[in-house]
Amino acid sequence: MKFGWDLRKGLNTQFTAWRNWDDPCPGDVSSGFGAVDDIYPDGYIWKGKAKFYRSGPWNGIGFSGSPELEADQLFDSHVVYNGNEFYYMYKLKNNSVISIVVLNQTNMAGERLIWMEGDQNWRSYFTAPRDNCNNYGHCGANANCMVLETVGICQCLKGYKPKSPQGWDLRDWSEGCVRNNQLNCHKEKEKDEDGFLELDGIKMPDTRNTWFNDGINLKECRVKCLNNCSCVAYSNRDIRGEGKGCRIWFGNLMDITNSC
Repeated sequence: MKFGWDLRKGLNTQFTAWRNWDDPCPGDVSSGFGAVDDIYPDGYIWKGKAKFYRSGPWNGIGFSGSPELEADQLFDSHVVYNGNEFYYMYKLKNNSVISIVVLNQTNMAGERLIWMEGDQNWRSYFTAPRDNCNNYGHCGANANCMVLETVGICQCLKGYKPKSPQGWDLRDWSEGCVRNNQLNCHKEKEKDEDGFLELDGIKMPDTRNTWFNDGINLKECRVKCLNNCSCVAYSNRDIRGEGKGCRIWFGNLMDITNSC
């Protein structure tokens, strides 16, 4: 099946959890891709209308917030976006494998289960969210949630500082980070005065405020971002091979996780 948007009909295929274990009426936990007017929607789990988990955008191999699925031994996955449809599909590499996807109202988790014939039981193959860093916006804006850290798991991006230092000290990271120095786009600048820092192994920020173009390369993408005062980050849209396409972000960078 196709999991996502039929843009011609405005039809969005989603998962919705049962209300509870004994009541199959729809609960308030659902999973699917973002709004049809998003320029390139992420996958989400919602509690009511609030975002609870985000997959990270598709990068040509997998969803950037789920690196463990990029070299999957059981499934071939792909996302199609052709102007008429935006959907995710997978195919089993071994048709003898029995697999189901479930959404749990109790713990608000999405889970893929594999049937183990020998044990006559279901085994968890993948669960999301996996940890606190997978909870949407755990560190607020312009911060990186460090999965392997045990104490200060939230760190401001370089060039940013906590918006609420007192809250940060109390491990309340919800207000996120702000720039140390505001950009002045109207100031005369020397060539190459502005620049970017490279971040590797991350779940890429929420794509709600983004723009993309598959017809330009990464160097052209950088120039486009530098020439727009609202642009704060850029990347390839497809990381396969030498990479292709361009995605740029505007405003605050939300829900970044160091996923490695």
